[in-house]
Amino acid sequence: MIAAVADAPGTPSDRLIGDGMDLPWHLPADLRRFKALTLGHPMIMGRRTYESLLHQFGGPLPGRTTVVLSRTPEAVEPPPGGFAAASLDEALDALAARGVPGAEHVFIGGGADVYGLVLGEPPRADRLELTLVEGAFSGDTHFPPYRHLLADAGGPFARTFREAHAAEGGRPAFRFETFERRD
Repeated sequence: MIAAVADAPGTPSDRLIGDGMDLPWHLPADLRRFKALTLGHPMIMGRRTYESLLHQFGGPLPGRTTVVLSRTPEAVEPPPGGFAAASLDEALDALAARGVPGAEHVFIGGGADVYGLVLGEPPRADRLELTLVEGAFSGDTHFPPYRHLLADAGGPFARTFREAHAAEGGRPAFRFETFERRD
């Protein structure tokens, strides 16, 4: 799983991930890291997240097979080189059946409902790649609760990487954190 998430416990901004069709912040370093981690691997995302990519970037992200999850996959225009699926299991099965290059590492790229599926009980992710953004933001879409899944709270995900970045140039402070499943 990969996500940029507001880290503001106890505030309405906590766990914020979206503002309409946009991100609540602009962090070039996060976009570079996202690209470096996901390039060459399939990305599974919900229909609204896919539509936000079309809005922000004019098309799907290059160099990745895009799989769009939708309750009505027949109504989704398939991304070039990708496809739509009705469920996470259907998407994973289709990636395996098609022999998609890079499918040994499939990234879940949002949105809130899809993240919720993957973080459900039991969690289906083996790694969480999070950019935790500090500050107060406005938006309408939140990442599902996840802190209970971290090792500090007795959960199965242990932090294996942390890199902090100070606020600069009007951009908020943030940190990259990787959590890997221990069980």
